[in-house]
Order: sequence, then C-alpha cells, then structure tokens
Amino acid sequence: YIMAEDGRKMSKHLGNILEPMPLMERHGADAVRWFMACSGTPWSPRRIGHTVLEEISRKVLMTYWNTASFFTLYASHGTWDADAAAVPSERPVLDRWALAEVHGLARGVTERLENFDPAGAGQLLSEFIDDLSNWYVRRSRRRFWDADANALTTLYECLDVLTRLLAPFVPFISEEVWQRVVRPGAASA
Repeated sequence: YIMAEDGRKMSKHLGNILEPMPLMERHGADAVRWFMACSGTPWSPRRIGHTVLEEISRKVLMTYWNTASFFTLYASHGTWDADAAAVPSERPVLDRWALAEVHGLARGVTERLENFDPAGAGQLLSEFIDDLSNWYVRRSRRRFWDADANALTTLYECLDVLTRLLAPFVPFISEEVWQRVVRPGAASA
C-alpha cells in the first residue's frame, strides 16, 4: 500500500491524500510511473510525496536526459562518424568497461523483469545511469571535447541500449531521447 510522506496511511479523513493528476503535472508522469514500478514491491508499504518524486526526477530522469543532451551537443559540434571508431575490443579500457556494463545491464534488467521484479530492474537502471554520467562521461570529457569517435560511439551505444531498457518504465522521456538522439544517431552509426 502507499503511505503519505509522514508514514501514515493516506486517507481523506486525515487530509493527506495526493491526487495523481496534480502530482503528474508537477513532477511529470514518468516520475510517478518510476515510483509506482520501481520503489518497492506492491505488498510492502511505500511512502510517496513531493520529496521522493523530486529525487526521482533529479537523480534518474534528469541525469539520463543530461547525459543524452551531452552526447547530442558533442556529436553535433564534432564531425562524429561511428565508422571511424575502433571495434569495441580495441577501444580504450573505459569504453570497454561502459559497453560491458550496459550489456550486463540488459541481461540483468531482462532477468529481473522475467522474474516480476521491476523494483530490482529499476535499481539496476538507476545505478547504471549514475555510473554512465558520473564515471564514464566525467572521465571522458577531454575525449568528447576532442570529438573522439571511440568515446562518442561508445556513449551512443550505451544510450541506445539504455533507452530501450527504460522505455517500459518511463515512456515519455525515453521516446523523446529516442527521437532526438538514438534515431538520428543511427544514421551515423
């Protein structure tokens, strides 16, 4: 069941219910969907409120969006040509790590969803989004500034797989990233 932020069960009598439409208008439907699917098992109590939805928006959705925007910015400024990238096994170790992580993520998310564990899948996805942004992108900034084909192609491949995995959970933002980043990049890849 779903509880208010203060830990009490929601009830009209207590005046602590949250209407879904205003929540979606304030935080977006994807944040609410992510909470419902990934915040825990349906039979355990979960606290919902503006604080938790703001955290989902900031830590998951905005980090994903900013990583996709980062790719778009540097791919468009340079002359990104995916064919100029080395085969994955010959790319720098950080690129190979990112690719291994995203393909391991695909296996892990698939396994958890097949076992009816969307919360576990969501945990894997949020951890990968954080790693992609705070480890891979930050440590490869110089390479992006130099329009390094290996770095751009690796980030594109990670965003492609990640966007497909996120689509069932957050369809609106993932569709936007698909249309703005993945589809146009497919012509380059």
